[in-house]
Amino acid sequence: MHQQLDEAARRVERGAVGQLLNSTNPATGELVWSGETGDAAAEVAAARAAWPGWAAHSTSFRVESLRRFANVVRAKEAEFAEIISKETGKPLWEAKTEVGAVVNKVQISIQAYAERTPQRKMEAALGDRIAVRHKPHGVLAVLGPYNFPAHLPNGHIVPALIAGNTVVFKPSEKTPGTGEFLVRCFHESGIPEGVVRLLIGGPDEGRALAGQPGIDGLLFTGSARAGASLHKQFSETPQKILALELGGNNPLVVWDAKDIDAAATIIAQSAFLSAGQRCTAARRLIVEEGQEIDLINSLCKLMDRILVDQPFAEPQPFMGPVIDNPSADLVQEQWVNLMMKGGNPELYGAADKMPSKRGCKSFADAARAASPFARIVQNFRPRGSGAD
Repeated sequence: MHQQLDEAARRVERGAVGQLLNSTNPATGELVWSGETGDAAAEVAAARAAWPGWAAHSTSFRVESLRRFANVVRAKEAEFAEIISKETGKPLWEAKTEVGAVVNKVQISIQAYAERTPQRKMEAALGDRIAVRHKPHGVLAVLGPYNFPAHLPNGHIVPALIAGNTVVFKPSEKTPGTGEFLVRCFHESGIPEGVVRLLIGGPDEGRALAGQPGIDGLLFTGSARAGASLHKQFSETPQKILALELGGNNPLVVWDAKDIDAAATIIAQSAFLSAGQRCTAARRLIVEEGQEIDLINSLCKLMDRILVDQPFAEPQPFMGPVIDNPSADLVQEQWVNLMMKGGNPELYGAADKMPSKRGCKSFADAARAASPFARIVQNFRPRGSGAD
C-alpha cells in the first residue's frame, strides 16, 4: 500500500500531462489563466503521504502556520483581488472584500476550534477517569464554487488544517487561477505542499475526487443538484464526512414596513451584490398589499443609479457581469419566460446607464453584460390581478 502511495506521489511530482483548462474574463473575454488538468488519485495519495507528519504537529504549531498564511494573503491583497476580479467579473472593490474575508477566517477558525474541541477530563465510576480528545480525520476533499472562489473554499480548508487534516482542493473550472493563487499562499507561508494539494479540472475531475476511496471526507459548496447526488453517493460510506453548502435562496418579505426607502435599499443590495450570484440574492419579493407601489417606485430610483461595468472601470461599478455566456443566456431566458407568463417590467435600463457607452459595441451587448439587472429589477404582476 505504501509503495502505491509513494508511486502516486511521484506521479504528481513529475507532473502528469492532462488536458488544458483555460479561464477567461467574463467582462472582456480575455484569457486570464491556463493550466493542465490533474489526477485525482495522485493528489489524494500525495495528501495521504503528508498527513501523518502534519497531524503529529501540535495544535499551536498548526495555528501559527495558519497565522503566517493570513500574513501572506494580507501582503498579496492587490494581486489576489486582481485575479479574483478578472476571473469572476466582480468589481475590484468587492474582490478586495473577499481577500479580507480570507484573512479574517483564520482567526475565526482558531477561536472556533478552541471553543469546540477542548480536552475534557472527568471522574467516572469506581475511581476511573474519562478523557475526551479530538483527532483529525485524515484527507479531506474540498470542491469550491465560482461565486466566492477564494473565501468559500478557504472557509473549509483553514479549519481542516488547524484540526490536523490534509486537503485536496479542486476549485471551480471557471475560476482555477484564483484556486491556484490561494494554494500558493498556503505553500508560501511554510505549509508543506503535500498538506494542501491542488486539483485542476472540470466536472470529471470533481467526480473522480469525490469517488476516491482514499479521502476521509468531502466538503462541498455548489448546486443543490450536485449536492443531492453527493448525498446519495456518500450514504454508503457513513464513516466519511460530508459537508454540503448548497445553492438556493428565499424570497424577501416586506411587511408593515415603517421605512420604505430603507427596505428598498436592502432589496437592492440583496439582488445585485455579486451580480446576483450568491445565496443571499433574493429573486422574489413578497410585499404587503398597499405598500407595493411606493416600494417599487423607491426601488426603481435606486436601480436607475446602479453602475454596471467591467471590474476595473472608473468610477468603480456596483456590479459586473455574470460568470459566463451560458449564465447570461439562462438569465435572459428566465426573463423572457416571465414576460410570456404575463409579467410587466417596471423598469427598463437606458443605454446611457449601461456599459454600451464604455466599450460594448451595441445596446444588446450592454444588456447582456448587465443581464442580472434584467433578471432582478423586473417586478412581475400577473395581468388581470387588479394591480395594473
